[in-house]
Amino acid sequence: MMALGMPNPVLWGALAGVLNFIPYVGSATTLVVLVIVAFVSFDGVGRVLAVGATYLGLATIEGQIVQPLLVGHRLDLSPIIVFLALWCGGWFWGIAGIVLAVPSLVALKVVAEHSKHGTPLLAFLSPSVGKRFHRLRVNADRSARIKKTL
Repeated sequence: MMALGMPNPVLWGALAGVLNFIPYVGSATTLVVLVIVAFVSFDGVGRVLAVGATYLGLATIEGQIVQPLLVGHRLDLSPIIVFLALWCGGWFWGIAGIVLAVPSLVALKVVAEHSKHGTPLLAFLSPSVGKRFHRLRVNADRSARIKKTL
């Protein structure tokens, strides 16, 4: 916003940061407020469109690429699975589905970690599917052989 000449760019950054915690509505509210302030502040429509398009582009990149990658890495979940869970959750149940998508994935992963037959599901939810599945399968086979000899 500073590069586009908006007044009080720190205020708009803080507003976007706070409202970002509200799925969909927060970003839409920030976009509307920014466009209204741009209409009041600037004479040309080009600068108003630049403010709206810049915010919309940055919010889209953050929400669709950056956030799923970071959440997936932090929770040791595949970013593609996190993205698909958010997308499907929002499609099926709206905002409630988006809010419940990642906690449901984490709960499913914890159940798979503590289940005797959860190895394939754990491998599917993890970032490196092939390597992790092979390592878990080898460890499970090794454990079964040890128990068998005892």
